[in-house]
Amino acid sequence: MIAGIGYRRAHRGALLAQQQPVVLEVMPDHFFADPDAIVPLAERYPIVFHDVGMSVATAGDTSVARARLQRIRALAELAKPMLFSEHLAITRSPSGVDLGHLAPVWYTDEVLELVCDRVRALQDVLGIPVALENISAPFVIPGAMSEPEFFARLVERTGCSMLLDVTNVLVDSRNHGFDARARVREYPLAAVRQVHLAGGVRDHDGRWIDSHSEPVAAESYALLGELAGSPLQAIVVERDNKLRTLAELVAEALQAEAACR
Repeated sequence: MIAGIGYRRAHRGALLAQQQPVVLEVMPDHFFADPDAIVPLAERYPIVFHDVGMSVATAGDTSVARARLQRIRALAELAKPMLFSEHLAITRSPSGVDLGHLAPVWYTDEVLELVCDRVRALQDVLGIPVALENISAPFVIPGAMSEPEFFARLVERTGCSMLLDVTNVLVDSRNHGFDARARVREYPLAAVRQVHLAGGVRDHDGRWIDSHSEPVAAESYALLGELAGSPLQAIVVERDNKLRTLAELVAEALQAEAACR
């Protein structure tokens, strides 16, 4: 298992100047305009891809997703990522309109079959392990099964992996009133290959938001204890706002790695 950070252009020079003991989580979009720019990073660091645009639960026309997948495949041939992850979410309407948000899915057999088909397509085209991530949901859509059960069936049917965002579980537990530790235990932990952590904030209504802007909370670190024995390859601390120095980000990632041992 390797501690990880999200790649940000502000840190590119420092990352190339001095080797850091981390895996880099890369959003493919950052390199679509200049694919060759990923090569120097891939020569120095283990890479995992993390995407936000496949919208694996959107029914209907798949032309947008197919075009995007081909661009990701070309980038993967250069970077040789050890994992590709995407969210179990809807981010695009059937007509192709970007929602600008990770929307929750219906946990039904019909949606499960759709997502299984999409995951198999990702696996076939990319030729690398694929993992789906649990999101932080502002609301819960009633369905025939729970989210952990949906993930368990998905893993069983496709052989895919899971990216478990423990902070998303914590945020949802606070907003929707359930036990975060018990919920983590319900997921198919034997299939978890990557973990996300981040720091969040409370809004003016008292709801927690996974803002990726604060230090990781002690409660998120505590949840890592439930992952002992999982086949983890990377544990990534996400930071998108109030970006810290590279040294500070690496230190926080190493802290997360130590907490998971």
